[in-house]
Amino acid sequence: MSRISVMGESLVDVVGETAHPGGSPLNVAVGLARLGHDIQFYTEFGQDTYGTQIAEHLDQAGVHVVEGSVTERSTSVAQVEMDEHSNAHYTFDIHQQIPAVPADDSSELLHTGSIAAWIEPSGQGIVDAFQNASESSLRSYDPNLRPDLVEDRNSALQRIELLMTLSHVVKLSDVDGQWLYPGMEPWEVLEHVASLGPALAVMTQGGDGCLALSSGRRFDVDASPTNLVDTIGAGDAFMSGLLFGVLAKPELAQALRNGVTAESEDVEEALRHALTSAALTVAQAGANPPWIEDFSLAINN
Repeated sequence: MSRISVMGESLVDVVGETAHPGGSPLNVAVGLARLGHDIQFYTEFGQDTYGTQIAEHLDQAGVHVVEGSVTERSTSVAQVEMDEHSNAHYTFDIHQQIPAVPADDSSELLHTGSIAAWIEPSGQGIVDAFQNASESSLRSYDPNLRPDLVEDRNSALQRIELLMTLSHVVKLSDVDGQWLYPGMEPWEVLEHVASLGPALAVMTQGGDGCLALSSGRRFDVDASPTNLVDTIGAGDAFMSGLLFGVLAKPELAQALRNGVTAESEDVEEALRHALTSAALTVAQAGANPPWIEDFSLAINN
């Protein structure tokens, strides 16, 4: 399996009296590790009770936490409220200063997303890592917006679009698209994102599945059947499933990295993998992406 570097926040999602390890990049790191990949995670969390919980969660999944990620500061927290439709709404107390990522070809994929990618000091370090990455490394990005944390909309949009420009694969939600580009229809959003440079631009649409654009071709894939418990971590599980699907087809990964047309069947299969991963996750409480055994069973049925 591939060696992957994931950069971004670690935190706990506190739902009622229960704390679940979370943060979009953490969830993607765990998801990819559970699917068998070698994960190097560049992040920050403390040595407090929440930090110990995060460390155990990452260790159980097989994620390698890069030296310098565990600090003396308190662990970041997201308070989660569930609405009547089992959708999660968040309030954050977050800080991130992640270790520097080496500019070499040791990682086949660099992934980042969400809060740490645009707050400082972590944000500039992530931009530097993408700008200095080896040409042989695939780069992926998920804005996973938290509008309540945005103090300067124009600066946030500028940073988000810079990371899109530096990425080969971009995944965003329909809610992200509405905040970033008010008044644009979903396909217009994807066309704009693709015009920035990504070879694969994907938009999730909750229970309606996903849309994708690659080399001018449109893909519209229905969601996989599931029994909804909550939506915590659904988009992150989609992301880890998508990246798993891309890396499972070396010719697809190479096409996206080189900006050439990939086989339509390969793109659609990667999207199916993503939707399967999301469906398995929302059927459980909290951000709990599937292990390879359950994932393989689901995609083969």
